[in-house]
Amino acid sequence: MEKKKPNVILMLIDDLGIGDVSCFNQDGKIKTENIDSLAKEGMRFENSHSSSSLCTPSRYGLLTGRYNWRSSLKSSLLKGDSQTLIEHDRKTIAHLFKDEGYNTAAVGKWHLGMDWVYKEYPDFDAYELIPENYPDNIDKKYLFGRDNIFDPTYNTYTVEGIDIDYSKKIKFGPNQYGFDYFYGTAASLDQPPFVYIENDKATEIPYKVTGIPNLDRKTAKQPHYWQLGVIGDKYKHDECPNIMQEKVLDLINDYSESEDPFFIYYPCHLIHGPILPDKNAFGSSKIGSYGDIVLQLDRYIGEIISTLKNKGIFEDTVFVFTSDNGASGIADFPKLKKLGHNPSGIYRGHKMDIWEGGHREPTIVCYPKLIKKGSIAKQMICHTDFFATFAELLGVKLDDKTAEDSFSNLSIWNGENTEVRDSLISSSANGGFSIRTSEWKLNMVEDGGSDLRAKLFYYGPCELFKIKEDARELNNVINEYPEVVKELMSKLEEHIKNGRSSLGEKQKNDRNNPTGEWNSISWMKDYSDYIKPYLDSKD
Repeated sequence: MEKKKPNVILMLIDDLGIGDVSCFNQDGKIKTENIDSLAKEGMRFENSHSSSSLCTPSRYGLLTGRYNWRSSLKSSLLKGDSQTLIEHDRKTIAHLFKDEGYNTAAVGKWHLGMDWVYKEYPDFDAYELIPENYPDNIDKKYLFGRDNIFDPTYNTYTVEGIDIDYSKKIKFGPNQYGFDYFYGTAASLDQPPFVYIENDKATEIPYKVTGIPNLDRKTAKQPHYWQLGVIGDKYKHDECPNIMQEKVLDLINDYSESEDPFFIYYPCHLIHGPILPDKNAFGSSKIGSYGDIVLQLDRYIGEIISTLKNKGIFEDTVFVFTSDNGASGIADFPKLKKLGHNPSGIYRGHKMDIWEGGHREPTIVCYPKLIKKGSIAKQMICHTDFFATFAELLGVKLDDKTAEDSFSNLSIWNGENTEVRDSLISSSANGGFSIRTSEWKLNMVEDGGSDLRAKLFYYGPCELFKIKEDARELNNVINEYPEVVKELMSKLEEHIKNGRSSLGEKQKNDRNNPTGEWNSISWMKDYSDYIKPYLDSKD
């Protein structure tokens, strides 16, 4: 009889900083006992990175095994009413598991776009709104998130989700990307449309709007609010995370009775704003609502562990815990630091930044049948690597057009102390790059790259750090090692032009529509020649 393949839970937290987890930050003021217990049962990765310091692009990298900036989204992130970002013909990690006989499900925050059925106009009448109160300054020929346009230079309607026909089925979404079942929301907890979606259909038709326009997502001025957009009667922001958690626990219970293994992708809404801890978590951290909501998340981990153990499948399950990017500025870093807690731990920067605080993640992998308890990995890894890792675990050979930036970590899981990749590329909110090796990190954007006004920014070599000994990025030595800068820039350019960083046939990067321009690589000496086919293309 064929041995049953391991179950897999891939839990992606939203905006959790590496300093928020006590096993990664013993000096912090939040004691995450359940997350720590997961680390004691498995392996803690101390040099683990998302491919981007923003949520949509890092999710793209995780699910496709491809660097996010190779997609049509070169900077920024999607809105909840956007069309799909992942190419329709691209194989995802869910396809990998589905092809191997797994039950596959995704629960939580999708935030990679869905091919909604759109109306030909913003339907102000349906929401009893006066159009004159929302004078949108947009180019209706080039709407952001429509017709494969993901350039933040363009915009869409102030009231988000107002042009969607919620009575119609979603034409392309999680189900088409390899998930048998989906339950969740289109985007973050603070992003409209605020409706629950089950598989390819909104569970209700919204007729109201809520929220405030131009929500501040960088500072602590509006941590408890959400963006202006449509909302269904059954949707409550403070209830949403608990509803998703219950759905995951139900799926584990149901799938554990099946003869087939399961893959659950759980992109958790916590701890992204609005920061609204539930009644069981409120006041529990003693450092405010941000600490409370981290402990709410920690409770979720404990509940999943208990459910797996009660069903007798903990030993047979790979449980991956990580975050999509660094902690958000809405956490109120100044206040928390005064209380002795830094969500970024020892690292510089936070969400949106090219510095370590933007993309170094608290990653834990627990698989008792393979991984030694309480082990620690110091090798450099990326979220894109999970694709190749699971492929090797399942004995699947990937083709050249799949997971182009994925390197298997299975040797690390087996306890080997060898590097699995010689370099790693990360991107900031405005599309700027960094490239790192085990010894060096070169930042190719000024001031961290968090300002989304990309055209105002300088892209090019700005900072060089001896990252192995200067993980805090305090000592910029760019003027001292010109030969290192040249070498790293050459490697970065090679990976860009090859369309991949792993071995295999050369691939093509996707076009930034509608113009084809790609400002963040304008530092390349032959940029004009490289970009010309993209400028001439009508794709």
